[in-house]
This record gives sequence, structure tokens and C-alpha cells, in this order.
Amino acid sequence: MLRGLYTAAAGMLAATTATDTLASNLANVNTVGFKGDKLNFQNFPQMLINKMTNQEQSQIGSIMTGSKVYQSFVNFAPGAIHETGNTFDLALHGDGFLTVKSATDGKTYYTRAGNFTVNAQGFLTTVNGDYVQGKLGNIQMNLDNVPFVINPQGMISGNGKQIDQLAVARFSDNQTLQKVTDNLYQATAASQLLPPAQTGQALSYKIQQGGLEDSNINPVAELVNNIQGMRLYEALQKNIHMQNDALGKAVNDVGRVK
Repeated sequence: MLRGLYTAAAGMLAATTATDTLASNLANVNTVGFKGDKLNFQNFPQMLINKMTNQEQSQIGSIMTGSKVYQSFVNFAPGAIHETGNTFDLALHGDGFLTVKSATDGKTYYTRAGNFTVNAQGFLTTVNGDYVQGKLGNIQMNLDNVPFVINPQGMISGNGKQIDQLAVARFSDNQTLQKVTDNLYQATAASQLLPPAQTGQALSYKIQQGGLEDSNINPVAELVNNIQGMRLYEALQKNIHMQNDALGKAVNDVGRVK
């Protein structure tokens, strides 16, 4: 009976983590370039149940002792792209990340959110003020050199003059990246940066000027899964109450000596 309490409690903990993850995904359904988190669950080891008699012991089956969250990972599936018409809104088709450098700690981060702007000094930045990186470093625009054109290869030109080319980073395994904020990622020791394409070599990505990549969250599916998680939590909670009542009767009534 106590084993049943532990099994139900483990399930409640896993269900809580799942609903928290789904709630975070739903909260970011309108975040540009957001990639949803997903969970993998794992069963605790199964234990064998034996039938005991005076003469022999025979195996009659096994029982699961609960489940737990095995790992959390980011779903890097692309989101839908919608046109905005804004000069500095950029959408990235295919594999890769736009590179930015933090204005506060100077660290390099990677993002799929291309809702950029130009600050007072003429630097191309994110909405948080981080500097968008090109092959030459921070990208600085001369606002007198309009119009600005960014071609599918990421080449930036103003009034027909080449300014820089966007630094698009690709990794051998995106799962080695660490999510820092809702749409910023940082490389880890396990991250392997792929070399840039050579001259004449086909690119695995394409830049779209005047467009943004939406979140890849399906709000209907996330909401349904969230409701299922809450129902599972309630069912396990009732299960614990039932087992607790049964345990109380076993202690107070069945085991009473008259």
C-alpha cells in the first residue's frame, strides 16, 4: 500500500513539471522565434512480485514503481513566417541562428528572433539592445544611405553600397545549445559550430527581409495537453486519498485488538 502512495506521488511530480512546461509554452505563443520545450518521461525500474508459500516461491508478475521526467529538450521545428514589411525585420528559413552580442556582458548568443531595430548610434540591435553580428562585428548602418536591402544570403547594402553580411551560425546538433531566455541560446562545451559555406557552395538557409518567424507553438494542442495533465494530477491525488483512507482503516480498525 505504501508503494502505491510513492508511485502516485511520483506521477504527481511528473505531471506538475509537464503542466509547468506547457504553461510556459502557452505564455510564449506570440513570442517571435520562440521554440517550445518538450519533456521525455521514464519509468522507474519494475519490481518482480513473488508468491510466497511454505514450500516454494513463484514469480507472478511485475509492478511499476512510478515515473519521472527523464529530460527536457527544445523543439527546434520552424515556425510560420509572416510578412511585416519592416526593413529590419528578418526571418531565417532553414537551419541556423542569427548571431547577437550582449550589450551588458559582451557574450555571444544565438536567436531565431529577427525583430531588429537601429539604435541612436546607428547599430543594428535586438529589441533588448543586443548588437546584431555581421562578418565584420557589430553592424553599423548609416541612415542616410537608404534604401537598405538585405538579400537571401544575408548581405546588407545601403544605397547600393555593401555594408556587411549577417553572421549566421549553424551547429552540428542544436540540442547542445542552452536556452538562456525565451528566444536566446548560448553555445556549450558540447556545441560544435559548423564552418561557413565556401564560395559557390549552396547555403542551407535563406534570409527574408520584411518577415518574422512566429513561435512554433500550437496553442490548441498545448491547451489540450495541459488539461490532460491537470486531470491526471487530480486522478493521482484522489488515488492517494483513497490509499490513505484504506491505510487508516487497516491501522485503526483491522489491527485493533479487542
